[in-house]
Formats: sequence, structure tokens, C-alpha cells
Amino acid sequence: MEVKIEKQRGLAEIENEKRFAIAQPLNKRDLVEIVDAWQEKLKVKPNRIQIRKMRNKWCSCSSKGNLTINSELTRLPREIVEYAILHELLHLIVPNHGKTFKVLLSAYLPDWEELHSKLASCSVLLSKII
Repeated sequence: MEVKIEKQRGLAEIENEKRFAIAQPLNKRDLVEIVDAWQEKLKVKPNRIQIRKMRNKWCSCSSKGNLTINSELTRLPREIVEYAILHELLHLIVPNHGKTFKVLLSAYLPDWEELHSKLASCSVLLSKII
């Protein structure tokens, strides 16, 4: 009797792959709409918005107000994309992740912790994609 042992993929990895396969990719217009909606709610204005491939981050906002969005973020569900963009735009108000930052996140997006976890679980795939 021959036994064949294969590397098994974890359930989370399979679930994330399904999420990537199922999610309708967002386009540039979708991202701009999300940024516009949140910047209006937050009363902030990013200096510049760019979309490009990033190796280690989904999104970032510089101290000069430049918002950079990883092009691979567009493959995730819209609610996760909105969380990532909101998170970065809030840095235009609060530069750190302290209590004030978390209170604001909770006020604007009560389920942000769940979305943060989902985004973190997708981060495993980020290194595999790029």
C-alpha cells in the first residue's frame, strides 16, 4: 500500500483564495468614489492619490497627505477596501494608532475590528501575489 502525503493548505488560505476569486475587482473610478465619500465625511483632503503595486502594505498615507493604494487592494471586497482607505485618511486627523484614532474608527465604522482582521488575513496572500 502506497501512502502519498501532500502539503495541505489551511482553511484560511483557501477561504482567502475564494475571496480573491469571487470579489469583483474594483476599478480606479470605484477607488476615487470611496476616497471622495470618506474625505467628505471626515472633512479631510489628501494631497495626492496614487494607485500602484506595493510589496508590504495595502495602503499608506504620508505626513504630506499623499494617499497610496496598493493596486492589489482592488481585488478585495469593497467593505475591506473602504476600511483600509478610511484607516489611512484618519491619519490626516490623528497621526498614530492611539485611543483617539480607535475611537474615531469606531464612530465611523463600528465593525472596523472585524474588517481589520479580514484584511490582516489577506495580508498572507499579498506576499504570494506580488
